[in-house]
Amino acid sequence: MAATGFGVYLKEAILAARFETPTHFARAVGTDPSVVLRWLSEEQRPTIRSIERIAPVLGRSINELVRAAYPDRLSGPKPEPPAVHPLVHELARMLADDSPIPQADRQALETVLDRLVDPYRKVLRRRRTG
Repeated sequence: MAATGFGVYLKEAILAARFETPTHFARAVGTDPSVVLRWLSEEQRPTIRSIERIAPVLGRSINELVRAAYPDRLSGPKPEPPAVHPLVHELARMLADDSPIPQADRQALETVLDRLVDPYRKVLRRRRTG
C-alpha cells in the first residue's frame, strides 16, 4: 500500500481521538493490541465488523473507514487523504515525548489547547458520524 494507506489513516485517527497509544485505543474498542498493530503496519485490514466497532470510538463514519481500508475494492476514484492544517504537524512535534520543549511547558500547552478545543468536540463528532 502507499504511504497514505490505511495504517497512516488509522494512526492519525487514533491521535485525533486523543488516545495516548494504539494499545489504549485497542483496549477501548475491545480488540487485542496486536491486531491494531497489524492494521497500523498494514499487514492486514480490519473486517467490516471491526470497522463497525471502531468507527464510533474514533468519531468517524463507517463509510469513511471502509473507504480508507478498502479503496481497491471500491469503484470510482480513490479518496483523497483529508487535508491537514500545517499547525497539526507542528503541534504534534511540540507535544511529542521527544520534543525539546520542557515537559511542564508541553503540559501547559496541552491543557490550554484541550480547553480551547473541548467545546467543539461533540459538534465535530456528530457531524462526522451523521
